[in-house]
Amino acid sequence: MDAERSALTTLCQEFDALISETGLHSAQRQELLERIVAEARARHPVLSLLSQLLNTDRETTLRTLATGLPGAGPGTAREEAFRCPDGACDRTAVPPPAGAIPRCAVLGRLMERR
Repeated sequence: MDAERSALTTLCQEFDALISETGLHSAQRQELLERIVAEARARHPVLSLLSQLLNTDRETTLRTLATGLPGAGPGTAREEAFRCPDGACDRTAVPPPAGAIPRCAVLGRLMERR
């Protein structure tokens, strides 16, 4: 299968889950996803944009897409620890695997992965 077609297939299969996952991230990543969606709808190439979203080179993106988009498809959740979003305190939070990202009680911002 052609690399661009494969990328579009994976994007289509996991689109709703990817939207949900990206919504937990920065505005910049959300804007990149909107651009990917616009390009996909216009039937323009999306592989390089998916590489930007995943922070990988083209070949790594192709290998990643062969197993699905991270955070978007089925898999085994692992435990993650989160820390203060601006480093002002030493709080650490460990939500249940695949649970919601905890928020800073003071700022209301999402905590950062450790």
